[in-house]
Amino acid sequence: MNMIHNHAKINTSRGNPVSRRSILGVAGGSLAAFMAGATKVEAAIHDPIPDWFAEWTRLRGEWTDKGHDENGDETAYGEGLWVQTDALEVKMSTTKAITLEGAQAQLEWMLADSADADFQRGHREALVLALDAMKGGVN
Repeated sequence: MNMIHNHAKINTSRGNPVSRRSILGVAGGSLAAFMAGATKVEAAIHDPIPDWFAEWTRLRGEWTDKGHDENGDETAYGEGLWVQTDALEVKMSTTKAITLEGAQAQLEWMLADSADADFQRGHREALVLALDAMKGGVN
């Protein structure tokens, strides 16, 4: 049985008719290729700020636990830990985050390393709310 299908064709500038179905097939394949490529690019992006914040947190904890003698005076070991945390603070305060996680880490650092007196009324609370929104998603 000979069946003839009359599908709508689009004439290209070269005069070659192309069906809508073939265009959709190419577009779908292109989208899939784009999404696969986008995933690879996203995976390749590394924001160092979360790592710096994790190291800062570890060093600050070690300084608190082991950086002082029995009289409460800072030891040479404690001074070395403090110098390392200072270097990380400079990096975190002068580097623009390139991921959401990096921006979150900067906010977490600011909150962890600040006293209530360091903020104007409501600023600390606003930062906590912004960080919560970033972590949980905004509706």
